[in-house]
Amino acid sequence: MSEAISARFQVLWVMILAAGAVLGLRLVQLQILQSAEYRQLAEKNRTQIIYQSAPRGRIYDRKGVAVATSRPAFSLVYLPGKVRREGDLDFLARRLARELGGESGELLESLQQAVHEESPLRLAENLPLEAMFRLSELKSVYPGIDLVVEARRSYPLGRFASHLIGYMGKMDPKSWRALKNKGYRVDSRLGKMGLEAAFENELRGRDGGLRMEVDAQGRLRRILERLPWSAGGDIHLTIDARMQKAADEGLRRSLTKKGAVVALDPRNGDILAFSSAPDFDPNDFLSPDPEVARRAGAETVEFNRAIAGTYAPGSIFKIVVGAAGLNEGRFSVDDSVYCPGYLEYGKRVFLCWNHQGHGRMSWFPGLAHSCDVYFYRMGLRTGAAIIERYARMFGLGEQTQVALRGEKKGNLFGPTARAKAGRPWRDGDTINLSIGQGGLLVTPIQMAVMAAAVANGGTVWRPHYVERIAPGPGLPEYRQKPEILGQVILKDEVWKDVEEAMSLVISSGTGAAAKIAGLEVAGKTGTAQNPAGQDHAWFISFAARSGEPSEVAVAVLVENGGHGATVAAPIARSVMMAAYGMDEKKASNL
Repeated sequence: MSEAISARFQVLWVMILAAGAVLGLRLVQLQILQSAEYRQLAEKNRTQIIYQSAPRGRIYDRKGVAVATSRPAFSLVYLPGKVRREGDLDFLARRLARELGGESGELLESLQQAVHEESPLRLAENLPLEAMFRLSELKSVYPGIDLVVEARRSYPLGRFASHLIGYMGKMDPKSWRALKNKGYRVDSRLGKMGLEAAFENELRGRDGGLRMEVDAQGRLRRILERLPWSAGGDIHLTIDARMQKAADEGLRRSLTKKGAVVALDPRNGDILAFSSAPDFDPNDFLSPDPEVARRAGAETVEFNRAIAGTYAPGSIFKIVVGAAGLNEGRFSVDDSVYCPGYLEYGKRVFLCWNHQGHGRMSWFPGLAHSCDVYFYRMGLRTGAAIIERYARMFGLGEQTQVALRGEKKGNLFGPTARAKAGRPWRDGDTINLSIGQGGLLVTPIQMAVMAAAVANGGTVWRPHYVERIAPGPGLPEYRQKPEILGQVILKDEVWKDVEEAMSLVISSGTGAAAKIAGLEVAGKTGTAQNPAGQDHAWFISFAARSGEPSEVAVAVLVENGGHGATVAAPIARSVMMAAYGMDEKKASNL
């Protein structure tokens, strides 16, 4: 009996020793081998980080006018504690819904998610002062609620160049999956459109925050550490705020309030104005009012007509037809035809826009008065293949390569493309091509590039809107270098004849509405037929002081606007006047 008891005690002691050994090893593991890891976990249990968004890089026009900046704003955050009742969360959700204007059900789901993940939740951003004061009362009623100050994007000029500047928006699931390992949080804002999206990496700063000590109920006790933020890089644009304002306001006042304006510096390809209408206020996407933000997302027209809208160019294409025919010797400036108001060709009748007829027309009056019959005849003499080749030299049928998403290349209508499709090209097609119709499609920015190429004597620039980027202390500054994409080679006398004819358009022809006292203005009107509705109004032009090179070339499109002479030309006039620092009163007194 005693031997059996002794054996049992021995087994028990072995078990006790084994258990002690296991516990000892576990203590060694916890206190020595994994002490740092568990210290961090313990620290995490008693601390929370309230992230503070870093100031995004500022955006300036070419003269230092701020068009996008950051300003202090209040955000409402929730830090989940360890002791709470479901009823408390429901009460908080209903109270926040009243104050913030949201749905209590959605807020409750967000609060529950924060509790489950034990992570801070940003409940509202960009709060106005009145809301901030009301919500501050919740801090004493419900633990875990607090207000923090951080940087928020602001657009002081509102709808200024909105399709170029773009806007900021919330992280979507696809973006979150792609960016979560690059320092973004699930509630981060990022550029969604325009240069805000194109230069996200340059504009985005590095967020900072406050490491806070919290108690079991989620109450903030003290700041343990301040995590510094660093601001994003500043971008200085080539845009001229005065010209941009003239372009934006001109489109808003236009007949249909739909269209685009692009102004370039013919000397280097700088974009001086870039407008697409209807436009929008990017501040609305960051509004503390959820209804305003929702409406902005639902109603904003993101379609950028300046680079993605494709239209028949109409009579502004006659510049290309004239340059091709004159340079190839297919006709001279003195060759004339009679315009009775129509052209009978085969079994078809092609009308002139002036149904009464222009009478005897040669190159200079033909372009000045935009006689269709004259260009029907000269286009047939020149031939579609030659016209197509010159159109390609001016950059038509290809993207301008401006650094914006969504640019279209249009459609270069001609015998080459027709042959690739296995279809014949006919003289009737050449007649339509001669006045910029048929299947020819261009974008407003392509027409601005073309106008600039005529103004400077043939250089096709890649349009750009960034002058320089200042990334921050210790980093090298980036400066944009002008880039030549092509060259239009014409004889000197042909350039002279084209420019002189475009000057006559302004002084005595269809473009009189763009005349500016004190400046030499050359241009071309266009009314492009639109099978889907009212005609589109076009006008391209450039201006210079006497004896000086042109400093601005403009393309204006008013969608469904009708006649370019009366609808588009006045907008171009305002933009060119702004380029030279002129106003209506000053211009009329010169």
